[in-house]
Amino acid sequence: MDQNNEQRAAVAPELVSHEEENATQPEGRTGEAAPKKGTITRRSVLAACACGVGGLVVGGVLARWGVATEAVASGRIDISSTPTKLIVTDRGRCSGCQRCELMCSLKNDGVAMQSTARVRVHETYFFGDSPDTNDGTYDNFQYTIRTCKQCADPQCAKYCPAHAIYSDEDTGARVVDAERCLGCGMCTSACPWGMPRVSAVTGVSTKCISCGRCAEQCPNGAIKFIDWEDIAQECIDKGIVSTVTVVEGV
Repeated sequence: MDQNNEQRAAVAPELVSHEEENATQPEGRTGEAAPKKGTITRRSVLAACACGVGGLVVGGVLARWGVATEAVASGRIDISSTPTKLIVTDRGRCSGCQRCELMCSLKNDGVAMQSTARVRVHETYFFGDSPDTNDGTYDNFQYTIRTCKQCADPQCAKYCPAHAIYSDEDTGARVVDAERCLGCGMCTSACPWGMPRVSAVTGVSTKCISCGRCAEQCPNGAIKFIDWEDIAQECIDKGIVSTVTVVEGV
């Protein structure tokens, strides 16, 4: 392993393995959706740069969006991605206002309901006895924004008995087919983070579809949805790759 790969693995090993898995992920209903011809996607950008997301972090490509090596290594910033978007959540910017939950459920369910919000903050509310004790869930007065990881090998889809979870053709995000869903909750049990939830109103599972409403409404910019096309342009501006290289990688 060369020095750059060692740095990437030290900063974000889960990102390095995530991208390696994506490189060999078979196409299909529960796999990564095939990108539309002529669009710049995660795969084309990473292929052009010959690195994973961890490499982009170490190389400073994502610094424009506040993603630095130290911030990722400390756990302050979490990164996940779909073929078309890089999703960045920043604990340092989250004030715990829960507006993301409100707007997410209003957009996707037509009613404000924490239990079905695809992004969740309220679950981390345990502040500790005082600001100095550091005995809260995440030290004191800290919040963690929980969102779908858009896994390369999604356990929610793998264990769904009705095969109701698949990759959207346009976004690549894992979504639930409401007509197929049995409401059994297997997706919730299978997900390591318990992100999918069965709605008490509809009896159907719900999960993040990467619509970006949470990011649009966050008053502090704690959630960002970044187009891979914008990241490709940053790579070009920094001289890491050329326009021709990015286009050929599509």
